[in-house]
This record gives sequence, structure tokens and C-alpha cells, in this order.
Amino acid sequence: MPYACEPLSDEQLEQLDTYLLSAKVKEEALDYIALHGYLCALNISPEPMSENTWMTHVLAENPQSNASHLEPEMLDLMRIENNYIRSCLESDSGIELPCDLTLELDEEGDCLLEYWAQGFMEVVFSQEEAWFSQHETAVAESLLPFMLAANLDADQELAELRNQPNLCQQLCEQIPELVQDLFLLFRVPVDKPKGPANQNFSSKKGHKPRRH
Repeated sequence: MPYACEPLSDEQLEQLDTYLLSAKVKEEALDYIALHGYLCALNISPEPMSENTWMTHVLAENPQSNASHLEPEMLDLMRIENNYIRSCLESDSGIELPCDLTLELDEEGDCLLEYWAQGFMEVVFSQEEAWFSQHETAVAESLLPFMLAANLDADQELAELRNQPNLCQQLCEQIPELVQDLFLLFRVPVDKPKGPANQNFSSKKGHKPRRH
């Protein structure tokens, strides 16, 4: 069935986030913030991923397991969100992140941008060859703010950057624009993303802590 390219309502967003944080799904499942990052990367990726594959990853399910315990209504909400993100990228209307563009902790001690970036990078790490094979330098430069925000490892250069709050803030504020730039890069190769210049890093896979 077709799914509307419209944003989820506040009530639907709350329902989906509550579901993803509940005992109805695996503890390793992504929450809504990380799901949004994951879907942004999914729609940017030059390597297609089937719906069954990405839903399996998001919900931390075994591809061969019986998923009858999952709620169809919640799966539909994820499909609608995916369609909406894709429509925003294709229309060049811009992506609005569901969290503040800052590495500062909220009142509950969480950095929501960190969770979003970890969801985004999960797709990148699972498809590194596809992401880096044709535009390695441009992609690496553009992904620097994402890696910085994701805080996945003890990379010395990233650690030093995180000790410079003003620079970190500037880099984090570039993320929505870089999401669009990366989308265009893989579809219009002559357009190079406006990533931070002269920055290099080696991508290393990390694991997202679950938000409670």
C-alpha cells in the first residue's frame, strides 16, 4: 500500500517513540531519535536496502525470526516517516532534525544529537564500501560533524575537537545542510558537499547506548 509523504503528527511521534522504548521490542532497538538519523542515511545511501533489511536492523530482530509480535501500526508509522524523509531530500526542502543541534546534555543527562548521529552512522558503517568508493575525500570531510556528534570511539582528533565547544557547535549546526549535500553528492557527482575543509578521519564502528 502507498504511504503518504507527510510528517507524522505529534501524537504519532509520541506513539512511535514510546513503542521503540518499550519492552515490546528488543532492548537494542533504535529509539525514535536514532531512527530518524538512520532513515536519513538510508535515503542518502548509494546502495539500496530492502525494507525488511532496514526494519530488521532498526528493531534488532533476527531476519529469520517470526516478527508476528511486532505491531503493524508502528511499522506503518516507520514507513510513513521514511517516505517523508525521502520526499524532503528529493524536493530539496531541507531536513529538520528532531533534536537540538548541540552536544550539550539535556535535563535527563542525554545528548539527543549523539543518538541521532549514531543512528545515521550505523547505516554508513554497514555500507562503507558504497559510501566511500567513489567520493572518499568528500564523504569523509562531510561526515566529520556526524562522527564528532556520534562520539563512537576514542579517536584522538575527534576527542580534541570535542574539547573545543565553540568549534563543536559550529560543526553540529552544519549537519542538516550536510545531510542534503550528501544526498546530492551521490545523485549529482559534480556537486561537492560543503564539508569542513582539510579534515581526515578513519571511520570506526561503535555501538549506540539505548536511551531510557
